[in-house]
Amino acid sequence: MARGRPPVHSREALLDLGNHLFQRHGYHGTSLSMILDACDVSRGSFYNYFGGKESFAIEVIEHYQALEMNLWREEFSRIQGSHADKLRTMMLRLIEDFSDENERIGCLLANLSGEMARASPEFRHAIRDAIQRVIDAINDDMLICQQEGSVRTDLSASALARLIWDYWQGALLRMKVEDSRQPLYDAVDMLWQQILPAPEPNDRPVHHTREVLHSETH
Repeated sequence: MARGRPPVHSREALLDLGNHLFQRHGYHGTSLSMILDACDVSRGSFYNYFGGKESFAIEVIEHYQALEMNLWREEFSRIQGSHADKLRTMMLRLIEDFSDENERIGCLLANLSGEMARASPEFRHAIRDAIQRVIDAINDDMLICQQEGSVRTDLSASALARLIWDYWQGALLRMKVEDSRQPLYDAVDMLWQQILPAPEPNDRPVHHTREVLHSETH
């Protein structure tokens, strides 16, 4: 017999509440009773819907990542400029969207990555896969930026993607510790002004021929 499923809008409401709870309290700090109370469902109905707290958390991650990535693509398509300029604009918009009531999936992944390092293989794989999907998307963006000449090419697109993800996660942690979005703004400035840009032509090393070097020394 198939497991019971709530109506689509009710299921999304449950996932929304779960996302809020995990964002605010973490996985271990969010008890099953807190979830049941917030969702206003019985224990039996909850297990019919999701199979348990861990399965529920995994579905929250997958559901909200899909929504966030779709939203990102929609907003990105409406911005004018080079691919690099559009990425920087999107990152600044992302920062402005952060608030106590409106945190993003990247923050949830950062929290759970540290908290669930010793979780079940299924949970760790779910988090790892979610992170990899983001890194893969950044990799695609870096390839486009390298092709348009706006991002350095001495590092591979995949290396830049991992650098951006790691740098951003560190800034997210500082944001929480300092209770300020300034670390995120600093990260954007550092990435797009110092780390990622392709060097200007006159900044590239000049390779002299042996004949030129000989003439310069005589």
